[in-house]
Amino acid sequence: MKKVLLILFSLVLVNCTSNDDKSPYEGNPELLGKWKLIEQLSDPGDGSGIFNPIDDSNREIEFFSNGTVTVNGVLCYMSSEVGDQNSGSFSVLENNDYYDGEIKPNDCDYPETKLYFKIEDPNLIIWYLCIEGCGQKFIKQGK
Repeated sequence: MKKVLLILFSLVLVNCTSNDDKSPYEGNPELLGKWKLIEQLSDPGDGSGIFNPIDDSNREIEFFSNGTVTVNGVLCYMSSEVGDQNSGSFSVLENNDYYDGEIKPNDCDYPETKLYFKIEDPNLIIWYLCIEGCGQKFIKQGK
């Protein structure tokens, strides 16, 4: 009986694989690269909000293959201002009907802050946690 258990345990160990080599963007490689802010949505609370164009925006967000993200401004909350670079990490959400992934900014006042993103070709939409709906729409740079 001990030999049977040892063989079964050995088979389980041999069949287990590590997923350490899986890149955080696997399954969504079009996310990688630099994106420029083009529109912003702030809902007044009645669901009537729409994305409005942002003129002459220099705000950019960039996704890297190592699972990091940077923005030339604030990442913890919605802002169209450009400033010091902020960063965070991102991950792809599988089997989620609403979002393709989430962003965890570094150095926010609330450490549990998360943003969510969805790629709606040709745009990337980032949804911020607001009392009313708020989000930003970006377009890929250097395609």
